[in-house]
Amino acid sequence: MTLEQRTVPPRSTVTLRGVPESVSTARHRVRELLGEGHPASDDVVLLVSEVVTNSVVHSCSGGGGRVAMTVAVSSGTVLVEVSDAGSGLSAPHVRNEPDAESGRGMFLVDLLADRWGIRDDGGGPRTVWFEICF
Repeated sequence: MTLEQRTVPPRSTVTLRGVPESVSTARHRVRELLGEGHPASDDVVLLVSEVVTNSVVHSCSGGGGRVAMTVAVSSGTVLVEVSDAGSGLSAPHVRNEPDAESGRGMFLVDLLADRWGIRDDGGGPRTVWFEICF
């Protein structure tokens, strides 16, 4: 079945537990939603992995809390929103330190996404979103 023949739901949300195993669940869900051969699949799956990992590791949703991932597909774009409980200690930011062993997730988002941003009310829920055009 070609991309033109597939019916892709315009919007899908999944709630994940804030544990490391949820990262692979999020990747699987995106692959399943977009389908084989989708032109944005590789980039979307990579960025979902990075953003969900950030939520699990750096937000108050880690340790079994909740992380919500919404994927919206429209003509020529895929929009992903990942919402977590936020963190009073840190906020997602682009870090480009070539010698660092970790911390390049938002750098990849900045590099590969056509647009991205953060909605954060400063102490409550936080949403990192990105859009990939194809």
